[in-house]
Amino acid sequence: MLVETHSWKEYPERVQTTRNTILSVLDHVGRHGHEWLRATRAADARAARLGGETVPLEYEATDRERTIDFRGYAWTRTPSDVSGALMTRYDETTPQLWRVPLRDELVPSRTAQAPRGGYVVPAAHADWVAAHLELHDVHFTRLAETVRQADLETFRASAWTPAAASMEGRQRMALEGQWAGERRDVPAGSLFVPIAQPAARLVVALFEPQAPDSHAAWGRFNAHFERKEYMESYVAEALARGMLSADPALREEFERRLREDETFAGSPRARLEFFHRRHASWDERLGLYPVYRADWTL
Repeated sequence: MLVETHSWKEYPERVQTTRNTILSVLDHVGRHGHEWLRATRAADARAARLGGETVPLEYEATDRERTIDFRGYAWTRTPSDVSGALMTRYDETTPQLWRVPLRDELVPSRTAQAPRGGYVVPAAHADWVAAHLELHDVHFTRLAETVRQADLETFRASAWTPAAASMEGRQRMALEGQWAGERRDVPAGSLFVPIAQPAARLVVALFEPQAPDSHAAWGRFNAHFERKEYMESYVAEALARGMLSADPALREEFERRLREDETFAGSPRARLEFFHRRHASWDERLGLYPVYRADWTL
């Protein structure tokens, strides 16, 4: 439990507030602890059956509101000769009861389907992910042998947007895309994180790439969304002409894109990339989220 007090309050007041909070919580534990434990065990049992279910990742408030009484102080807003903006002043000698609107009805704004089996973390990321899971007492297994052509779901990002500035020392990443079935080798040393465990909701929150506090959202996989390979324009020009002459279907597809997509037609970079993506040199792992979902278990 974290007791957070206002950093600008005087130290004795902060100590007193922390003490009162802890004593109050311990009193509630003494009176309701057994009831809380029963509720916790029931929640753990429900979480262990989460596989295949739809899980909310983010919430948003609806337009429904109600008016509540809020204890505040008299205040004024006057122009500031320091900042040049309006300055708020509170008069703590004059308490007031404010009538304010409260929008507290929350609905899921983004959801995901939990895997029926669990998540697979390839060996390249296994060590640091395992350390994080151990901190949270999340169960996992290390694969002793390579699994060839395993049935998996992979998430390929169609768009990725890194944050303009770092937060807490990390560059956050917003991903768009979807999961799809695929067969891939899973090397020995990879992790299998089962969904059938009490921490299932935390597992989903950590590994769903679009969850707001996932490892992906906090930038831990950003290298997978950096383009490492590229083709010089003069090389692409030559290859494109060879591909067009060798493949009539490709030529038809390219000409259709030119007719139907003005943005594509007006972008030399997009037109050349059209051919690069269809060439053997294209890195198929670009935008591939390096955690997979599995319907099977170990």
